[in-house]
Amino acid sequence: MAKPIQLDFPPRNAQAELAERLANAPAEHAAALLELLELVEVLHQRNVLSTLRGAVGAGDDLVGYIAHAAAQPESIRAMRNFLALSKIFGKLDPELIEAVERSIPRQLQDRNERRMTPAPSLWKIGKLFVSAPVRRALMASGFILAGIGYYMNKENPSSADRA
Repeated sequence: MAKPIQLDFPPRNAQAELAERLANAPAEHAAALLELLELVEVLHQRNVLSTLRGAVGAGDDLVGYIAHAAAQPESIRAMRNFLALSKIFGKLDPELIEAVERSIPRQLQDRNERRMTPAPSLWKIGKLFVSAPVRRALMASGFILAGIGYYMNKENPSSADRA
């Protein structure tokens, strides 16, 4: 009958393996360690480390203060408004915003240019306001104002509106 093969592995010394890896680490990871030290130095020079140390030291006090501030009705409304505005801006075509940006005359952007440019005549202003693009923008503004007016005219505001 065949004899089983005897395998005798020496016991593993995890501490010795870690010590060997640690001894070899500076040579293997020299570039990464130098970059880490440079990063720590920059964080120290800009007082980021001391700010983080203070925030960690404040710990519970800081969390309590932030929680108290976030629970205020004004903060809740601000967060809801931010989310609602995010939805509105998400629906807008970026080309629309770019078109608005391009439509601002150079005379309105530069202070010196504004002083040297004569004020437009009433005829020129009137002609601008009866143009199709301005009428479309006025219609969009009217829809926005109507929405605000409908909300202000509500008889039974929801509990969320009172927060």
